[in-house]
Amino acid sequence: MGINDICNEIIVLGLPPVTKDVKGVWYDGYPVHRGETEESLNYATFYAHRNGIVPDQMVLRQEWLNFIDTLLLAGFHLHVVPFPPQLNQPGSLYHDAVFVRDAGIMYKNLWIKAHFSVHDREYESEYHARLVERKFNKTIITLPGNARLEGGDINYLETRDARFYFGGLSRSNEAGHDFARSLIQPDEFIMIQSEGYHLDTVFTPIVSESNTLAGIITAKQALTPESLMRLEKLGVPIIDIELEDSSGRGEELGSYAVNALVAPGVMVNCAEFVTPGVEARLKELGILRFVTPLSYFRYAGGSVHCLTNEIYGGCRHPS
Repeated sequence: MGINDICNEIIVLGLPPVTKDVKGVWYDGYPVHRGETEESLNYATFYAHRNGIVPDQMVLRQEWLNFIDTLLLAGFHLHVVPFPPQLNQPGSLYHDAVFVRDAGIMYKNLWIKAHFSVHDREYESEYHARLVERKFNKTIITLPGNARLEGGDINYLETRDARFYFGGLSRSNEAGHDFARSLIQPDEFIMIQSEGYHLDTVFTPIVSESNTLAGIITAKQALTPESLMRLEKLGVPIIDIELEDSSGRGEELGSYAVNALVAPGVMVNCAEFVTPGVEARLKELGILRFVTPLSYFRYAGGSVHCLTNEIYGGCRHPS
């Protein structure tokens, strides 16, 4: 049973066009985004800002094209949605809107719209919701006022045996996840507190070719003991990685290799894991690996998982 027999539809946001006034993606440098807690600082943007890093637009766009080709090679069916022109104006560039993951989560006929803790990103969810509503004919669901929810803090997984909802508590809160839970009603609902500004900067599940949860890759040292205990109760292998494979250590920026898109028997990310034994373990589990470098997206604190968003509902699963 391969990926093409399962749900493999992915939303990807196209890159904004270069205009007379806007010279490219993050062409004037990376905005430094901070959430409402110390842990929710996007250190990658701080690192890029401090070191004066500005993307080479030709390299950025070529890497994005290679990323698209890699997803197609891996067997994903892509819906490339045009970048909202309203977010490509000189006065509205303090965002990371290309990371379509963060803007919400699709489930059946619903789009649960994100409520950002980073106020400068709040309008991203509005424009992305309009795109989803128009292109996919989904009902837009707005969270209650006290609920915070960003898609990078959600890792939702539909497998042969169960539906798993892993929720991060960095830029999202329990009220936001509880609201999503009431709509999705997953079989497993696991909250995770970590040092990552989003859950997907320190965590990824592994899915076997037969579409079962085969394991979890995470930086254990970045998780609270209580969160790790919740994951251990699932009874699947937990593969520990060094911080170099996530968002980094101290003043050193990590590779964001853990920021991966997974499907049955497949993992796509931006770099091989440097933690000894991880790649060998993935091979033992029968995971087909695809690596597509995304250097300038890394400086924005995102990678393959951030640039993609699954379309759930009506998927076929092996029996």
